[in-house]
Amino acid sequence: MSNWFNPDDRVVLRRIPLATALAAAGSAACNVGVYQAALRYGRLTIGVQETVIASVIGAVLAGVVYWLLARYTDNAVRWFTIIATIAIGVYGVGPVAAAYEPYMEGAERFTLTTVVATELMHIVSLAWILWALLRLAREAK
Repeated sequence: MSNWFNPDDRVVLRRIPLATALAAAGSAACNVGVYQAALRYGRLTIGVQETVIASVIGAVLAGVVYWLLARYTDNAVRWFTIIATIAIGVYGVGPVAAAYEPYMEGAERFTLTTVVATELMHIVSLAWILWALLRLAREAK
């Protein structure tokens, strides 16, 4: 198998759904582990269900973006890597902002433990998404 970021590799569209499912499952499972570990350090102001749902939604959205890029651009791997990197940076602001202002009406502000845990969860999700989509849904030319 080729290197993760080789832009000359061809994206195989029919592999994207399975790679996306694997990214969603791996991300959700690992983030539940992060959630459980974080409980040892303090109170979390999000639930485990929110953790799983957000992990799955993130992976599915990433899969859709990757499919669209692969279908309509010549440099899908490069563009997807750039977009994913920007997205994780933007999402990194969310937990910090939620410590000052609740992320939705009726929600509690994030505790420090929640901020640290959710930042780590974002990184875990990104790792699963990049690994699954860039490694499993491509074929070397």
